[in-house]
Amino acid sequence: MKTLVTGGAGFIGHYLVKKLLEEGAEVRVLDDLSKGELVNLEGVMSNPRFEFVKGNLLDEKVMKNATKNVDIIFHLAAKIGGIVYFHKIPATLLRDNDKMTFSVFEAARENKTKIVYLSSSMVFERAKKFPSSEKYLEECPPPITSYGFSKLSGEYIARAYNQEFGIPFAIVRPFNAYGPGEAPGDYVGYSHVIPDLVKKISESKNEKIEILGNGSQTRCFTYAEDIASGISLVGKNAINEDFNIGTSEETRMDDLAHIIWRIMKKPGELRLDYRESYADDVLRRVPDCSKMKRVFGWKPRVSLEEGLTKTVSWLTKKMKIK
Repeated sequence: MKTLVTGGAGFIGHYLVKKLLEEGAEVRVLDDLSKGELVNLEGVMSNPRFEFVKGNLLDEKVMKNATKNVDIIFHLAAKIGGIVYFHKIPATLLRDNDKMTFSVFEAARENKTKIVYLSSSMVFERAKKFPSSEKYLEECPPPITSYGFSKLSGEYIARAYNQEFGIPFAIVRPFNAYGPGEAPGDYVGYSHVIPDLVKKISESKNEKIEILGNGSQTRCFTYAEDIASGISLVGKNAINEDFNIGTSEETRMDDLAHIIWRIMKKPGELRLDYRESYADDVLRRVPDCSKMKRVFGWKPRVSLEEGLTKTVSWLTKKMKIK
């Protein structure tokens, strides 16, 4: 199987690349390295079945060459980050994410190459039914944030290109991926909550750290290796279907902070400084992933405790925390 992974040097992307190579696929990565890092791919660079192409997905010539002789395109490239990042560049997120998705589907038209589109749990940001199934998306109100909407519009693009041009697709929605490989950014909220919390706790001069909201918000954190295995399964076996990929085990944000504090072996008792969050902050997000289990026998294998321990270890080394 010959595959192209857009955004393959990114967080989820590099886990998928490693998984595909383990399974014997040929893997070409297209990434402009605007957020992804080559260091994420150090372990696979010498693999004869691996090829890296640095380039912009919006360049028609680059896309035409990158999609040549490819059986499946895994489209992961996107502007993505934490809650503050979403609110800093809403127009840029919507514009660039949709442009990249259109570019990939246009490039696939000539050979009707199958595309696996990486959507997001954020398409369910206004959900009222929990756990939220794939079918529920038909009645769920559309996202408020431009990032969530960009991901939902990508799903519409996939279905529209299938209807008009016969391009086969599969849609995957990972729920709160975490793990080694995603570092905190220049400001709090640039990255997702786990690297942000590790950074806050490591830099704290006392036993008090700030968190947005009242701490009761819940997420279902899924280890990135598990996410990658699910994406690969869908990519190889599903046609014109959509799948939620994640765990249904909810974790409160205040509980998450205390778990990370304990894993980092910080002295004293953690105290939280609750700060007002954004009006559109999602209070609860719980996936129904029974379809993945029913169709593929897939379920997450890495527990939150095990995954957080590995993640904190990686982050402390990355940030050189003693």
